[in-house]
Amino acid sequence: MQCADQIEFETKQSQGVKDATLDFGNCMLDIELDGSVSRREVVEEVAKIVKNLEHCINIQVKGVSKSQNKQLNKAVEKKFDKDKIDKLRLIVGIIVYAITFAQEIIGGHGEGSIISTVLFIAVYLVVGGDVLLKAAKNMKNGRVFDENFLITVATVGAILIGETSEAVGVMVFYKLGVFLQGLAVGKSRKSISALMEIRPDIANLKIGNDIEVVDPEEVEIGDIIVVKPGERVPLDGIVIEGSSMVDTSALTGESVLRTVEVEDEVLSGFINKNALLTIEVTKDFGESAVSKVLDLVENASSKKAKTENFISVFSKYYTPVVVALAAIIAIIPPMVIDMSSKAVWYDWILRGLTFLVVSCPCALVLSIPLTFFSGIGFASKNGVLIKGSNYLEALRYVDTVVFDKTGTLTKGVFNVTKVNAVNVSEDELMEYAAYAEANSNHPIAKSIVAAYDKDLDLGRIGEYEEIAAHGIKVNYNGKIVLAGNEKLMKTDNIEYVPVTEIGTVIYVAVDGKFAGYIVISDEIKEDSKQAIAKLKEIGIKQTVMLTGDNKKVADSVAEELKLDKVYSNLLPDEKVEKIEEIYQGRTEKQKVAFVGDGINDAPVLARADVGIAMGGLGSDAAIEAADVVIMNDEPSQIAKAIAISKKTNKIVWQNIIFALGVKIIVLIATAGGVSIMWEAVFADVGVALIAVLNAMRAMRMKDNK
Repeated sequence: MQCADQIEFETKQSQGVKDATLDFGNCMLDIELDGSVSRREVVEEVAKIVKNLEHCINIQVKGVSKSQNKQLNKAVEKKFDKDKIDKLRLIVGIIVYAITFAQEIIGGHGEGSIISTVLFIAVYLVVGGDVLLKAAKNMKNGRVFDENFLITVATVGAILIGETSEAVGVMVFYKLGVFLQGLAVGKSRKSISALMEIRPDIANLKIGNDIEVVDPEEVEIGDIIVVKPGERVPLDGIVIEGSSMVDTSALTGESVLRTVEVEDEVLSGFINKNALLTIEVTKDFGESAVSKVLDLVENASSKKAKTENFISVFSKYYTPVVVALAAIIAIIPPMVIDMSSKAVWYDWILRGLTFLVVSCPCALVLSIPLTFFSGIGFASKNGVLIKGSNYLEALRYVDTVVFDKTGTLTKGVFNVTKVNAVNVSEDELMEYAAYAEANSNHPIAKSIVAAYDKDLDLGRIGEYEEIAAHGIKVNYNGKIVLAGNEKLMKTDNIEYVPVTEIGTVIYVAVDGKFAGYIVISDEIKEDSKQAIAKLKEIGIKQTVMLTGDNKKVADSVAEELKLDKVYSNLLPDEKVEKIEEIYQGRTEKQKVAFVGDGINDAPVLARADVGIAMGGLGSDAAIEAADVVIMNDEPSQIAKAIAISKKTNKIVWQNIIFALGVKIIVLIATAGGVSIMWEAVFADVGVALIAVLNAMRAMRMKDNK
């Protein structure tokens, strides 16, 4: 097999290409152009290169037009008829080889007879002719250390020293191994693609009383679409007519159906189960949930893990070193032992040729990116978007998880639970507070306005000032109204009575006099306690909560959830300071993850090793700031993400240890004269096939293990 990193390397060397990254998982070449030549010329050059990538069926070049990609794929498609011919050649070759080999064993022609030799050479050329041609072409282009070259040198050398049947057998089983390996890779890629087959094909656009079937990309914001039972919701929107059950599993990983009614939000990718829905579109297709998910998954492979980068570098040095060792084994021992002995030269040259067969590290170069891509695809299927294999790898080393409180561990849905008025009536207190909070988008402000439940005449509001981390100062009907926390009261020298209620307390003052307070409470999510317990189960050493809420509220939540540490009354910049404190004394493999809503916590998300946004699928800010997005708003998914990371990395290291272990054993055995070419073929193609099959296990996991 032509190693994938060589395709990436050659593309980078092409004129007009500034940088290139090959995502082997979904056959996507991400090319950054430098503008020195036309895009058409770049595509034509890339088309020549990708022909050598044997298992990619529909390679797309990111950043070029659909027509140019079509042109590229026309060039690649030419080889598929050739693939059928290659299969036929392989079948015929195996049959003829088996018959000829059997006849040699039973003495039908006699070992080394002319008839047997001719038949073996014919099989060699029929089955391995393309390998010989590729090797010659690659040598002409200056690329020596690839598998085609190594197999060619090893088998031609074996034929020249009289080991014809063994050399032909190596070529036949090498090609059979490549064929089986290609089937495994193809099946793996199809399985990964199936995990993310959520892109809607059509949208039923309502125009007057008619329905027109269109491409989702043609639908605009404000258009009305109809989703029939069994269809996938094509764009994000609001239900304006109908009530139905929807399957959200493709986006959130939740198996339980969700009921949607008029005024409920629905996301593209949901499947309508049992009734007609009429939806007003709120986002273009490119900004819809399904597009964000697909974009994140497709781009994830461009952010490579350290292990992937290490293997790419390792492979560039490993193969030349092994080739050099093969030359040393073939030449130096005979010169030392007995230069005049043909038998000695024969023995050591055969060892050197066998050494060559083992040397290509394609098992690692192929299986490791495939494993990471499988892990990312499986996580996406379970409602966890991971933006790169580097973050998937980093999750493995997380030992401290830091949480924001509001909207993360709690629902972020506030309700007024107590109104205590002083010198004014409760209605007046709520009126002052509602007008003070009328222009704020904060959830607490909205809860007060909702609790007031009367129409607001915003024209009665004069000067308005929002004081960061304190509250609001507003001129209402000629009166100065303050609404905020204790800091606001102290700053304006308001005489007030501190409150010890559990919840967020909003103090209100009118014209410099304390008017009372309002208590707003936020409920803890049903899933939060289970989430902390699961994190402890999988080995997280410390759970921490950072919040701007008062100490009493924070301590109450921390105690109920059994968190290890809690820091309260924090401003946004103070949260970053606390994260810095947590980092003190930590090693490279002691990672910190921060979990927030992705909107107000962007600085902390950026600072943490892994930033995790909760319920952020509909939030551009969340997806932009976070490295991982939990789509269903359940904290327990964090434990699942870490578990997927650990399993994926376990498989990666299984493949590394297995592949290198087998190769080292066979190399040592070959140098010692114990191993023959059959073992060498297994150490190359057989190991690669097993590693690919093992990589596919990253797409399956039970019970978060």
